[in-house]
Formats: sequence, C-alpha cells, structure tokens
Amino acid sequence: HALHPQLAIGMEMFQQPFQRYLDDYVEGSTDEQAMLRATEYYQRWRMDYRHYAPILRYAREHALPVVALNVHTELTHQVAHVGLDGLNDEDRRQLPEIAPADAAYRQRIKAVFDYHPNDKEHSFEHFLEAQLLWDEAMAERAAAYLEEHPDHHLVVIAGNQHIAWGSAI
Repeated sequence: HALHPQLAIGMEMFQQPFQRYLDDYVEGSTDEQAMLRATEYYQRWRMDYRHYAPILRYAREHALPVVALNVHTELTHQVAHVGLDGLNDEDRRQLPEIAPADAAYRQRIKAVFDYHPNDKEHSFEHFLEAQLLWDEAMAERAAAYLEEHPDHHLVVIAGNQHIAWGSAI
C-alpha cells in the first residue's frame, strides 16, 4: 500500500453477488458483523474469518476497495453436478469465457478430485468444469476491476490451487 496507494484487494472468500456489502463495510456504513451476515460468509466460505479480518479492517481503515472475486456457490455446484452443457440458458448467461484446461491444470485438478471422497454421481469432467468456472470467473472479475480502474494495483488473496503454476486465475 505504501508503494502503490491506489490499491484494491481482490478476495476469493467473497462472492460477486455480495459486492455491495463489502463496499458498505469499507465505506463505514455497516459494521463487520453485519457485513459477514450480509455476505453469508460463514455459510459460503466456512474458513476461519480471523485469517482475513486484519486485511478487511486495514482496507476499511484506509478506504481500500475490496473486490469480491468468487462466483456464487450455487452456480459452481450446479456445474459440478450437471456440467456446463447441463446448465439452463439463464445460468449460461452468467458464465465467463472459459478456456479449455491445459494438461498440467487437468492433472492438478485430477489429484484434488481423487483426494476428495466422491460418489458415482460426480464425474471428474464436471468437477474440472466447476474448477475452471471458479478460476475463470475470478480472473474475469479481477481483469474487469483493473480495466475499470487502470490507475489501481490489485492484490489477489486466493487459495494456492487458484494462483500457483500460472494456469489458474
């Protein structure tokens, strides 16, 4: 922030439909607990908020925009169950542009899929498509923010699988 005063913070932990509640929090018109309830943080993310609280408090103190990067859970779950081809037209309109997975990305996601307990209802291809949606939606949102605010730098806080190896977000 000292190096780049025009800074924004993109966070995987928050879903795009809840952006206005993050804005309200940063602007000071709502408190932290109200923001957490309004963003449905505990139902949608479930990771210990104490990991992120200092970042959000810093953003509020310094009036730094916080950008909700993640697509809403209902859409990723739908893709995980029926795949991209199984979506209705309304859901399809919400999709970012999704490039096919490269071999390395596919291999990493396969290892994650194999690690998770699954049943016969979940196919790897649908799981892969849900992960691609997740990554592409966050990338699209980050890119859109930077296009709208070309004078800003954007720090992205997301899980390792979404950042490492240069082929996710």
